[in-house]
Amino acid sequence: MIPKGTVKRIMKQHTEMNVSAESVEKLVELLQEIIVTTTQIAEQNAGKDKRKTLKARDIEQCDAERLRRKIVEVSERTEKVNILTNEILNVVANELERY
Repeated sequence: MIPKGTVKRIMKQHTEMNVSAESVEKLVELLQEIIVTTTQIAEQNAGKDKRKTLKARDIEQCDAERLRRKIVEVSERTEKVNILTNEILNVVANELERY
């Protein structure tokens, strides 16, 4: 679990506004989701090299794949996305797979 106090302190260092408990909770949830997804992708990267240890380079290689997965997820779960927007998201996701 990511400490909410630490997240709130970091948030407050970068804004003059008040920070609600709800906003901290949402950010903690998002950060945890990012950590889970990044770890899963990094594990795949290490597995390709037949390693049992995650290294910094495995994490660094995750950005494009994590973004691609998020785009696909948004396009699949958003019922209000029109067909053209959905197609654009799919094209972007496919382009990211190349890298």
